[in-house]
Amino acid sequence: MQDINNASYELDYYRRQQFKPGWQSLMEVVFSGILASADEADSRDFLRLMGSQLAEKTPLPEAETVGDLEDSINAVLSQFDWGWVQVDASEQGILLTHYAYPQAPDPDNESLWSLSFATVLEGAYATWLLAQGGAPHVALRQSQQSQDHTLVFSYRNEQ
Repeated sequence: MQDINNASYELDYYRRQQFKPGWQSLMEVVFSGILASADEADSRDFLRLMGSQLAEKTPLPEAETVGDLEDSINAVLSQFDWGWVQVDASEQGILLTHYAYPQAPDPDNESLWSLSFATVLEGAYATWLLAQGGAPHVALRQSQQSQDHTLVFSYRNEQ
């Protein structure tokens, strides 16, 4: 039996499962077109709006616990083959760590892809949290991207 790095092998397997020929290439063209046709703030506002509208089309049931919320979001994400999220709540706010999001069809465009995909997720996560009783003035923003292809979002009151 070959000696393989299981985590790397598993991640590569999931990437192959998520890749939809043609569809991801189309999305890459759409993302780059949106970002090229307007300044960054307007482009990102538009992508957030797209995420918000997607969340409105896929509403979550009312969650009683953070675990229920996480399960509901993951049920939607699994329909899209968009990975999964871990939701951690504290007194300071909510941290959402998104794992195994679809990768760019062209690795040279990974930074554009991850920025665009993260911005769409910002809109979706913000809309879902607002529908769960969140406050409209509390922002959800990507707080960091790690090297292991996770996206981290923070939902907290900055006021």
